[in-house]
Amino acid sequence: MTSVRDIILVAAVLFAVGISLVFIVKIGHQINTQLLITPSINSTASAVSVIQHADTAINSSDYIYLALFIGFFISIIIFGWLVGGTTIMAPIYFFIIILFTFVSIILQEAWKEIATHTEVITTIAQLPITNYILSHLGYFIAIMGIIGIIAMYAKPYVSDNTGVYQ
Repeated sequence: MTSVRDIILVAAVLFAVGISLVFIVKIGHQINTQLLITPSINSTASAVSVIQHADTAINSSDYIYLALFIGFFISIIIFGWLVGGTTIMAPIYFFIIILFTFVSIILQEAWKEIATHTEVITTIAQLPITNYILSHLGYFIAIMGIIGIIAMYAKPYVSDNTGVYQ
């Protein structure tokens, strides 16, 4: 059951990190803009270069979100393989995945509501990967859940006179 519960954890963490990322990028760009127009701070070329590199680092945070998403996807497969499951529980696990998919669709719709606010539209335009993943969170969670269940039950049955999966 641990692998199945991890699915809702992944959805919640992806949603929370996505929202946090939007505000971090928005605030980071505002700070860098203020630093670039302040003459006492940007008086040298090296200071301007550092501020511009910080802005580049902020813009690359979308790829960090993609790496987080891929890492979660791989961890669901690994945990599904490592966590044992009895075949009789497969329909219950499938029902739980459907329930978690509906919860992630609620998070997806909340993201779409947040993404339409005028204050964050320009920031979300700078995070296309994050926006795509969170705009389709229900699909991704359903796919993760089904692949996690397949990994959980795809282990070969090894008979060592104990009758357990290994």
